[in-house]
Amino acid sequence: MREKPRKLQLPEKLRWNHNAWYRRWLLRQLPSRARSALDVGCGLGELARELKATGVVTGEVTAIDASARMIERASATGAGVRWIHGDVFTHDLGRYDVVTAEASLHHLPLREGLTRLAGLVGPGGTLVVVGLYMTATPADRAMEVVTLPANALVGLAKALRGGEQPHDPEMPVVMHAPTLAEIRAAAREILPGARVRRRLFWRYSMVWHAPQVL
Repeated sequence: MREKPRKLQLPEKLRWNHNAWYRRWLLRQLPSRARSALDVGCGLGELARELKATGVVTGEVTAIDASARMIERASATGAGVRWIHGDVFTHDLGRYDVVTAEASLHHLPLREGLTRLAGLVGPGGTLVVVGLYMTATPADRAMEVVTLPANALVGLAKALRGGEQPHDPEMPVVMHAPTLAEIRAAAREILPGARVRRRLFWRYSMVWHAPQVL
């Protein structure tokens, strides 16, 4: 019998931005000097701004989010990025050298979301996902033997430096995410050759390189 996924709940004082922890790693997975990029579920736009500011993307960076408020706030501080308020499933988007999804895939139906993301990647392009998975198996709980104390140490270190806002109160929160097994199964089906890795802090990473000819 499949075990019921558990909700992730952390003490308030130990909460910090787990997504930003993997930002540098995410940027290293991208091809140098990509001509175009799309950030899906951009939120306040931190990743989209970094894609532009670091020079990883030489052309246009596009960022889309379903929340009008998030786009309003992101666009107020994000010069050089094309901000779109819209539904990634229905909005008329092209294909891009780089597509990123940082803590946004679990807001979408998994298989439909992966299929849509894959369709937005141009020939030879790269898709990078950093997402949340739900603790559900003995292997997941074994990982928490490392994750929980590491989370506490990082949280305390950040608190000593003045603390860190873990999550903007206006951003949507989804407490039900796919299990790692579900994510891997969907990736095998939809994105052949994708690399899915379990990460610390209840995160996983996924990197997929589209064929040169789609």
